[in-house]
Amino acid sequence: MTSLLLVPLLILGVDEPRWEIAADSDGVKVYGRKRGDSDVREMKAIGLINAPPADVWKAVRDYDNYPKTMPYVEDGKVLSREGGDKVTVLYSKLNTPLVDRRDYIIRLVDESNWQEGKGFMKVTWTVVNDMDDEVPVLKDVVRVRINEGYWLLEPREEGKKTFATYYVYTSPGGSLPNFIINKANTIAVPSVFEAIKKTVMKK
Repeated sequence: MTSLLLVPLLILGVDEPRWEIAADSDGVKVYGRKRGDSDVREMKAIGLINAPPADVWKAVRDYDNYPKTMPYVEDGKVLSREGGDKVTVLYSKLNTPLVDRRDYIIRLVDESNWQEGKGFMKVTWTVVNDMDDEVPVLKDVVRVRINEGYWLLEPREEGKKTFATYYVYTSPGGSLPNFIINKANTIAVPSVFEAIKKTVMKK
């Protein structure tokens, strides 16, 4: 009987894998950790951006210009918008490091709680896998079937600066070994974060 009582306690005592530092440069810290049974790590980058959250938000949500502003995005277009831009479906084709060209379709949802300069701005996304008929898979391009993440923007220094968190869990598909996938993600995540910073600074 005693052993049965201990089982729930043991389950509750199991900790999630800890975030481990993967890169640290130019004020951006990148972390990775194991997720469930997958050998592909989830990634997170955090850093302070010298601009108000509203300015960073515009850069993050400027999907139409991603081929110009975001690294690795070779082509892309907004497929649909709903609810006053609360929900956006986006197609992107990527030329990323260490792997062949990929593309994906994601559904982005505005989950912000922002009023009068307080709260947070957040957009989350998940991959859309049921639109292959509408957007056919291209020859020599692998369609990504795992892609989820978010941007979270929080005000700092009375709203003059933004503490930004960029999270992504993705696998490029194909027959790539996991260490190559993790290496590619470790390179790509800080590059995306830095691209947003540069875009904001140009405004």
